Amino acid sequence: MSDLRRFLSLLGARAGSLLLGVLASVVIARALPPDGRGTYYMAVAVAAAATALGHLSVEQAQTAQWADPRLRPALAANGLPLGLGIGTASAALALLLAHLATDTARLPGPLLLVTACAGVPLATAVLYANNTALLGSRPHLAGRAALAGSAAQCGTLLALGAGRLTVHAVVACWLLAPAVHLLVLAVAERRAAPGRPSLPLARATCGKGLRLHPGSAASYLLLRSDLFVLNTLAGPHAVGLYTLAVTLAEFARLAVGVLWQSSLSGQFADSVTDPAAHTARTTRLMLALALASALTTSLLAALLVRPVYGPAYADCAALVALLAPGVALLAAGRSLATHLVRVGGTRHTVGPAVGALALNTALNLLLVPRFGATGCALASTVSYTALALVQARLFVRLTGTPWRHLLPGAAELAGPLRRRVRHPAG
Repeated sequence: MSDLRRFLSLLGARAGSLLLGVLASVVIARALPPDGRGTYYMAVAVAAAATALGHLSVEQAQTAQWADPRLRPALAANGLPLGLGIGTASAALALLLAHLATDTARLPGPLLLVTACAGVPLATAVLYANNTALLGSRPHLAGRAALAGSAAQCGTLLALGAGRLTVHAVVACWLLAPAVHLLVLAVAERRAAPGRPSLPLARATCGKGLRLHPGSAASYLLLRSDLFVLNTLAGPHAVGLYTLAVTLAEFARLAVGVLWQSSLSGQFADSVTDPAAHTARTTRLMLALALASALTTSLLAALLVRPVYGPAYADCAALVALLAPGVALLAAGRSLATHLVRVGGTRHTVGPAVGALALNTALNLLLVPRFGATGCALASTVSYTALALVQARLFVRLTGTPWRHLLPGAAELAGPLRRRVRHPAG
């Protein structure tokens, strides 16, 4: 498969997944008021937090270890058992902490949280297996698996119908996405006949991941801790509006994320003699896509939110306009972040993420009490942009690449999709 066909295939799968997610959000918005959507999303947010804070950054360790071709079969084989085991422990710990904090954090009830946290082992295994598929030059597999999961979730919601949906039913449907996603990946890995799991390698991977995990945890908290602050200070109604805006703002990173995924294996290919130049070239294209995507997403939200979601969610359009630039810029820095993981060491990945999280938390505490969801969106964009700039500065300092080589020129701005990132076909 050529580079361009690989990119377009993955873009189609990712676009399909995101469109199905938007369709699911429309069904949920029509079935549940903002308060109900906020309750549903907080249950899912607890499960997502358990996944992100408990996965031990194994996927980053896989990325660092992938440079040794001898380890690749066992790294792929270790993904499923490691994910299920680590995910189960993370879910149990999350439920315990949620039980202790239910009253002060205004979390949903125990049954809703147990249902949501059943997806943590599945999501953790998906994270690891997806990463090895991308590293192994099989982004099409990762894209199709995600599309299948989204189709299962959305199809079930549509089959039930908006009139019969409750908060518990919506959370149960949410579980279908990681379950089907993992099933597709597991079947494909088995057919590919990968190597056998290796316990010594699993220990080494977990150990390396733990050293990288503070940065990964901070990056997740940067993206999602604002939900807990918003829920505590403003309530589920504001969370319902803000989370819909986040869902729509994800369109701003669609093409950018696909370009990063399709070029990831090229950063580790033996044929690439200058990984820094490859990374800079990818970043230029990603930044051009980010600028176009943020503008397009904001305009579409302004036109479509009220007629599609109803007047109760009309304020989301302004939130999308605030969020989209930061979301797109953060996505544009993914290739730089991957290069820093490979060559920069933990201090170049952990420090920037922790600093951005501290900035985000301070801004949320300052802005949310006065401006609610609007303050939350503004805090996110400022902190996302700051992290992307710091990552670029570190890359420039470590590699000696001039700043101008990271900025898109006329060729990228005129037609980023016509340009191709060179990497071996898989």
